[in-house]
Amino acid sequence: MDIKEIDKNMADAKNTIKTKVKWYNLHNSYLRGMGFFDDKILDYDRLKRGVSISQGVDNLKKCPSGVNITFKTNSSFIKIKAKLRSGAYMTHMTAVGTIGFDLYYYDQGRWVFIYTTKINSAAYELDLLKDVSNEERTYRLYFPLYAGLDEAYIGLEDNSSLTFIKEKQEQIVVYGTSISQGGCATRPGMVYSAIMDRNMPYEFINLGFSGSCKLEEDIALMIQEIHPKYLILEVEANSPSPDVLEEKLPKFIDYIQDDVRIILISHFPEGMACLKPEIKEVQRRFYEIQKNQSRVLFLDGEKMLEEFGFEETVDGVHLTDLGFYAVAKKLMNVINDWDQK
Repeated sequence: MDIKEIDKNMADAKNTIKTKVKWYNLHNSYLRGMGFFDDKILDYDRLKRGVSISQGVDNLKKCPSGVNITFKTNSSFIKIKAKLRSGAYMTHMTAVGTIGFDLYYYDQGRWVFIYTTKINSAAYELDLLKDVSNEERTYRLYFPLYAGLDEAYIGLEDNSSLTFIKEKQEQIVVYGTSISQGGCATRPGMVYSAIMDRNMPYEFINLGFSGSCKLEEDIALMIQEIHPKYLILEVEANSPSPDVLEEKLPKFIDYIQDDVRIILISHFPEGMACLKPEIKEVQRRFYEIQKNQSRVLFLDGEKMLEEFGFEETVDGVHLTDLGFYAVAKKLMNVINDWDQK
């Protein structure tokens, strides 16, 4: 017996609205989290066009992790239509987290999660919200974490209003590994930069690249061009050795303007280190290199999550929503304190 037949809440989201729908392309200048938006190029690349970094980055930059858009409408329904470059493909990450969109609603000073694209398909048209009153409301839509996106549209009532919104805000860039890209959040709104994005007066630009955060000079130059107020670095896990990190990290930081406040996070807790002393020793060396780095506010990744006793990951490495939420809370406290100095 299919569980979807037993429990209807386990079934895929549906495309049920049959009234006339007006579609709006989401590729526009109101997108948040796009460091290098180009309205003449119909893509959602997170990096500057025409610059090749590596095979990994060149592919992963097409995944719009952290990208989101805010809009007001009085439509009684909201639909989503998307064309991605793949369906979900990982055993330890949900389809929603890999290829989905999350819809939030702004209510009394906070963002409230409403619904997500509960389906595994490279192309889909689904209902996100239906049968609400025609009161004007503010929504935010978060984009997929781990699939290239070719097209995305929202569908509204034909005669409804729509206003896209983008406040002028200072920016925070996150540069890091698969964890920063969003592995393995259950849905796009739960990666730590997105949690912070909803709770802080900043625009967050996610430059997490799974397995491909190699501290390349061209990445540093692009961050320099963005010139954020804060730069969060979570880079240890993709460095092949402490010696390589010791060589490359100071050079990378030297490219960043002196007025950019840099937060450097070391490796998060890894249960296997309890069984293998050689892992613990390598992590100790990584820790010492980063702790002694100049120009940065260093955060011990193990201490950020030590209260959970290694329960914060899905596979011993990648964070669950529990881990992402805790990291976001710690970083928000650090940045709020720094802002007040």
